[in-house]
Amino acid sequence: MTAIWCIFRNFAAHAKELDNTIPPEPKFFMKPISSIVQSNDNGDVDVRLPNNKDVIHHEVEMVISIDENLKPNKVCIGIDMTNRTVQTEAKSEGWPWLESKGFKESAVLGTWSDWVDDEYNLELLVNNKKMQSGTTSLMLNPIERILESLNETYTLSTNDLIFTGTPEGVGSLKNGDKVEAILMNSDGDVVSKLLANIK
Repeated sequence: MTAIWCIFRNFAAHAKELDNTIPPEPKFFMKPISSIVQSNDNGDVDVRLPNNKDVIHHEVEMVISIDENLKPNKVCIGIDMTNRTVQTEAKSEGWPWLESKGFKESAVLGTWSDWVDDEYNLELLVNNKKMQSGTTSLMLNPIERILESLNETYTLSTNDLIFTGTPEGVGSLKNGDKVEAILMNSDGDVVSKLLANIK
């Protein structure tokens, strides 16, 4: 793995909830490899917030890993942790977003399964309350288009990760929260799970 690629505003309802425009072509940002925190085989993981003063949002996403042919080979549920306080300041000043997206433990990964070309459903609950729910059929740019766009401009490598966008319902997290996220196939089977304890 050499890179973590994240598509920008890939669900229309999420862009709308934050009053953001949708770009005409796929746009991407990156997270450093050091931002990854991987769950164990049961999906359990502890996640530390960067501080107690900023607003940190959960953004549940399907994450894919690519093989040597630059095609999907593995899939998991993930959370793109976003420091909304820092991001809002960066937007207003025209600064880069790295600090708001790439901080330690901001790329949270659940259990992995083999990739199957299917329609997937994503869900995220905070303290047993459903906050986010969506399906990959709502993605403005499907996997094929995401990979095509990345390959047009960048050099992808085996085992690179791609965060594929978040549905609406993002919200803040605090110390002590319990976050459950799951990825289901079209038959309703759970193919990836994540149980995060927010520290």
